[in-house]
Amino acid sequence: MGLHDLRDQICIAGVGDTQQGAVPTKSGDELAIDAARAAIQDCGLKKDDIDGFFAQPSYGRQGDYLKLGLMLGLNPRAGGAVEASGATGCYMIQHAALLLHSGMANYVLLVYGTNQKTNRNRFGGALLEEHAPYGGFNPSLPFAFAFRRHMHLYGTTEEQLATIAINQRRNAILNPKAAQKTPITLDDYMSARYIVEPLRMFDYCYITDGGHAFVLTTAERAKDLRKPPVYIRGMGRQEAFRAYETPDLVMQSFQQERVAKMVFPMADMTSKDIQALYVQDAYSPAIIAALENYGFCPKGEAGRWIQGGRIALEGELPINANGGQLSETYMVGWQNTCDAVRQLRGECGPRQIKDVERIMCTYTGGLREHAGALILRR
Repeated sequence: MGLHDLRDQICIAGVGDTQQGAVPTKSGDELAIDAARAAIQDCGLKKDDIDGFFAQPSYGRQGDYLKLGLMLGLNPRAGGAVEASGATGCYMIQHAALLLHSGMANYVLLVYGTNQKTNRNRFGGALLEEHAPYGGFNPSLPFAFAFRRHMHLYGTTEEQLATIAINQRRNAILNPKAAQKTPITLDDYMSARYIVEPLRMFDYCYITDGGHAFVLTTAERAKDLRKPPVYIRGMGRQEAFRAYETPDLVMQSFQQERVAKMVFPMADMTSKDIQALYVQDAYSPAIIAALENYGFCPKGEAGRWIQGGRIALEGELPINANGGQLSETYMVGWQNTCDAVRQLRGECGPRQIKDVERIMCTYTGGLREHAGALILRR
């Protein structure tokens, strides 16, 4: 069996999410359960229909697979916990697709919930043991290195990078669930303080509480459910566990270029066929890397390529139409997949992308050791 055998055979049939931002009245587990109930209701199933279940662990020892399964009252045939940081949601969808295609499950529920804002999770810790003596205590450090190198090699500017944060805030203003809705101007961006130079405050994701969930099933079963199915047209993933032995790790080229060689052939598409892009953007340079490594623009050109409204909702390639993690919510990529499904179902109101039929979602996990992508179609 090859990847092409999975093309259009598996669907995302239901999506669910909760309030985003600060939710001090609920734990991450409770938010995950609320999202799970919403996803099951979204596709018109009952809890007892679910026979596959995956959960992503969250900060503060929340999101335990067994505990959440008990709280939801499930007895799944197959499933488990998956942990690949920002690539976890993507990897779970791929695991679920394989289970469904093999006949090991009929309806698979995927969940994630966190109250990392309320419980004041801090991301400050030595990235790797050898980083600590040099002050490497923020996970944005590799992205700052990458963008500094991009500036050096290609002449990319901070003003060009600002386009990403400004555009995503415009999108978030139209999104009722977005946590950040104050407009950003170029002056606002350039006057903001550096966190890890050359990255400024607006280049960073906004930590939030919240929950997301998906229900997946086969294309045949999806025909009888409540909402129009969204088909998985292509998928791919690549690990980079050898870290600094990996050529050009800092620019993510090794991982993402290999994912591209899986996801596009499986989908029988190229980057030119993609009508909208969602990038798991813990930091804004992730979008620069994705555009170049997945072939949307030539190497070194992304800073210039995104200018002139090209990535706006009405542009050539809308990016993160929900506001992304910089402005909507930090749900390690789950919120982007959820929004992509709703875009393909035509449910996004004033920020609906016109006539969209094909969307790509890309994901980065950990300190770049995980990379994944999905191509979804209406």
